Amino acid sequence: MKSIIRWIRSSLSTRLTFWVVVLVTAIFVVAFTLMFAETRDVVREEAWNKATKTIEGAVLHIDNTLHRTEVAANNMLVVIEQHLDNPDMMFDLSRQVLENNPELSGTSISFEPYFFKNKGRYFSAYSYNNGDSIQTEQEGTDNYQYHCMDWYLIPKLLNKPYWIEPFQEDATEGIIVKDIFSSYSQPIHDRKGNVVGTFSVDICLDWFSKTISEAKPYPNSYSVLLGKGGTYLVHPDTTKLFYETIFTRTMEKEDSILTSIGEAMIAGETGHRNVILNGEPCYVFYKPFKNTGWSVAIICPESDIFASYHKLLVASRIIVAVGLLLLLVFCMIIVKRNLRPLNLLARFTQLTTQGHFQGEVPDSTRHDEIGQLQRSFQSMQHALGKYIDEMQEQTRTLEDQNQELTIAYERVKEEERVKTNVLHKMSEEMAKPVDGILEQAKVIFDEHHDMTDEEFGQKVQVMLENTNKVTYLLDQLLKEAQSTQETSNTVMV
Repeated sequence: MKSIIRWIRSSLSTRLTFWVVVLVTAIFVVAFTLMFAETRDVVREEAWNKATKTIEGAVLHIDNTLHRTEVAANNMLVVIEQHLDNPDMMFDLSRQVLENNPELSGTSISFEPYFFKNKGRYFSAYSYNNGDSIQTEQEGTDNYQYHCMDWYLIPKLLNKPYWIEPFQEDATEGIIVKDIFSSYSQPIHDRKGNVVGTFSVDICLDWFSKTISEAKPYPNSYSVLLGKGGTYLVHPDTTKLFYETIFTRTMEKEDSILTSIGEAMIAGETGHRNVILNGEPCYVFYKPFKNTGWSVAIICPESDIFASYHKLLVASRIIVAVGLLLLLVFCMIIVKRNLRPLNLLARFTQLTTQGHFQGEVPDSTRHDEIGQLQRSFQSMQHALGKYIDEMQEQTRTLEDQNQELTIAYERVKEEERVKTNVLHKMSEEMAKPVDGILEQAKVIFDEHHDMTDEEFGQKVQVMLENTNKVTYLLDQLLKEAQSTQETSNTVMV
């Protein structure tokens, strides 16, 4: 990591490329985050619309079928009540109901005990559509007392039409039916308004299951149908049918959301909720049927809803990664190419600091700052080279002058030595005449009373001779000093 950082810091082109890629990446991240956040909301809303339309379509289809069933049953009820005096006609009417309504599986026209005295305690004209043909029979025996069945008893007691919760007959004789049915039952009245029996039409639960199961807005979505008490009437797991309710799971582990969904469905509400089912986030869309009191729900896994979104997200990440990689390579090439003159200038600068001024900076045809810098550096190099040449010439001149001064200095030193020797020699030569003068002056001072004029004159004569010698020597010394001064002036110049 440290080596990478050092490598980035050591190269201007790498740093520029790095910061360009970082900036572009930041822009991409912000842009894609905002875009995909908005896209996620759009996908979620589209999923809600799609699931809502699907469930509404399924419910509408079933409601229409149930409504047709109710209309057909209501119309046939009028005919049945008009022919209560003809029991044998009931078999024809029950068959006619199935012939005119192929979505129906069975129909029963059943009467109170001994309503038709000549028919005995039980009289029920039952017809069943097995898919290939319609079978008709007289049902009702001591082994099958239909008077106690919900489909007969509930509409009789309520004295109004009623959709019976799905059930399975347990008859062991006559027409054996293994299917599970839901019946639309309504009381039969005589002319006095008394309930004399019930008329019921049956729809096979498989039809509900097939119709609801086909309502799949997404590949892994599934549908469930709840009865009035929350019992599963349709469910992908058939072991739950009729034995479990939507609240069974909440008894094992409390789940307020699932409980609220169950309560809303039982209450006949329409809506959608988010819930965790089997560890997977799901969206539940529910809607009731108009007349049965049942409610259907479509469960859509979130992974299905956002599958295309996630594919787009992955594809976009790959595209962005490849794009950033290409941008990195492109920037490195372009930046390095554009900064190549700077690298040349850096190399020439390094050579210049090492004293190499002969390298020529190439001419630049660029008009940007780098071109201006290259031309300025070229001018600076020429000016610096010229200045260095002048400095070298001056240095050589100074060296020559210094050499001359050294020679002159040595000459002066030699002359000083000679002068010193001369002065020493002259001093020695002057010492004798001066001593002679002093000696004669002392003699005259001490003996001038006893001296004759001749002796006095001789002494004075000796003093004059010595004085002349001293004067001569002083003249020679002055001449030597003047010559030395002239030589010094010449050297200074």
